[in-house]
Amino acid sequence: MNDWEKYGNKIIERVGWVGAGLVIFGYYLNANCHVSSWVVWVIGNLCVAGYSAHKKAYPTTVMSLIIAVMNVYGYFKWS
Repeated sequence: MNDWEKYGNKIIERVGWVGAGLVIFGYYLNANCHVSSWVVWVIGNLCVAGYSAHKKAYPTTVMSLIIAVMNVYGYFKWS
């Protein structure tokens, strides 16, 4: 593995952690009735989906994409 691959893997790893953090933050916002929770969840779930796809965890990728679609639906229902 060359230096660029190692660097790319570190970036993808951080994207996964940021996505997880955004999902948790989205729960906090939702508990406090902020409509922005849906946007935060969409971004977080897309980050998790990208990370999972990179790691070839395809069931988690599909689940995160489905949840992101449900987040978009929730945003429009709440707005």
